[in-house]
Amino acid sequence: MTRLFFLLPLLFVLGCVEKVEEKNKNGIFVQEFINIGQVRANDSPVCASFSIANHSDVSVEIEEIVPGCSCTVIELPRKTIRAGEKIDVPIKIDLFGKKGELNADIIILFKSKPLRHVRIDGTIIDDIWYEGQSIRFYVNQDQKFLSKDFNIKTVDYPDVQFGIEASDQDITLAELSRSVQHGETSILFRLTVRNAVPSRTSSRISLTAKNADLPKLTIPIFYHYLSSKPEQWLTTSHINLGEVKPAGHVKVKIFGNRSFLRDVHRIQMTSNDDIMSVISYVKPLDSDFLEVEISINGQKNSGLIHGSLALFSDDDSFATVSVSGLITSE
Repeated sequence: MTRLFFLLPLLFVLGCVEKVEEKNKNGIFVQEFINIGQVRANDSPVCASFSIANHSDVSVEIEEIVPGCSCTVIELPRKTIRAGEKIDVPIKIDLFGKKGELNADIIILFKSKPLRHVRIDGTIIDDIWYEGQSIRFYVNQDQKFLSKDFNIKTVDYPDVQFGIEASDQDITLAELSRSVQHGETSILFRLTVRNAVPSRTSSRISLTAKNADLPKLTIPIFYHYLSSKPEQWLTTSHINLGEVKPAGHVKVKIFGNRSFLRDVHRIQMTSNDDIMSVISYVKPLDSDFLEVEISINGQKNSGLIHGSLALFSDDDSFATVSVSGLITSE
């Protein structure tokens, strides 16, 4: 009896080992993820590979490998993977016309095994880009002259010069400054529109590199024409933020007519380099002020900042408040 109790656990362990061996015997390992990291569209095609290993003691047949995107070309070296063998499958990814996050799938069909998936991840960056989607102006009816500063960025082209095309003759673009950091060139431009009229709702500007192999960059411009509330609706005309920290937040109060403040449904902020933005605002009940929280985006470590807040009522009429301050890291 004692010998029987000794044998039972041993038989259980041997059974488990046999099941593990059976699982490994029929096992197929597939590299399920490929991360190509950050790549530039001009580097196309991008070459990578994934591996398939046959841990069984019999050959395995691949019926087909199907890319989930026409941009992916698969170069399968052979369809038969012998027992104990590992193969690498090269792939090429065409990035033409693609931008941003790359997510693609590959499906592997075996003749006698369940299908398997391979995921391709990465980020496609341009050689030249504008971080926004468009440039927007909110225009008072009697406002004819418009101006806004914005940045474009390039990689590895610190001395690039641009030819500029505009859809309207009264639009000009002037370079103000440029800086280079970690191989990335940031160029500050000033866009000027000299005769804004309500009949014009959109425009565009295009930048073409004169001395570098860069794609043309086209930025759309949109105009929103609004009627302005009289200045008497606000008693606050200017807000001095004082000294503020980079990437900090500050709360301010805007005083004015209670009826107008009660109707405010949106606050739009414009500033140099888009360095300030509105996080939130609070309308206390039956009060003569609004509390607005402003974010400093941290692009600058020091220097003067300036901008304006436009408070829009339900009928899209608005009143403005100018804002200024000094960024200091101390």
